[in-house]
Amino acid sequence: MRLSRSLRRLAAVGGVLFLAACAAEDLTIPKVIPIEQQTWATSLQVTLSQFTKLSSGVYYADSLVGSGTVLTGNPTVSVYYSAYLPSGTKVDERPSSGTPVCFSLAGLIPGWQSGLQGMKVGGKRRLLIPPDQAYGSGGAGAIPGNSNLLFNIELKGTGCTP
Repeated sequence: MRLSRSLRRLAAVGGVLFLAACAAEDLTIPKVIPIEQQTWATSLQVTLSQFTKLSSGVYYADSLVGSGTVLTGNPTVSVYYSAYLPSGTKVDERPSSGTPVCFSLAGLIPGWQSGLQGMKVGGKRRLLIPPDQAYGSGGAGAIPGNSNLLFNIELKGTGCTP
């Protein structure tokens, strides 16, 4: 009898500790998945071994090396781009059938700032960007928190006016 009461108390204390631990963790925000462990939709054709990893954690792969000026620093950039979640869902784009969009590189996510360095005008680059170099735990619009992202970028020029 005394043993069963002790076991019930122990179980109750364990339950309280479990609930406290669960309450301390926000289960609504997805956990960060390292890019090296991320599963990408087959349609995105991501083979990590074809990418180069930067010290920032951003990966890049040139699908076409341009022949123009090499991008350095934080100029304004004229680009076409598309952005995808690992599931293959497109979350943003500026298609090449329209006018390129002009951005101040300094105003973009850190993954673009580091991932476009050294790219030549006229080139096409793919970036795999971890959440800490993108939109973090808060996400943005259609991008959930802690999302790894794939960007396909075509650099049309620098020095444009946003």
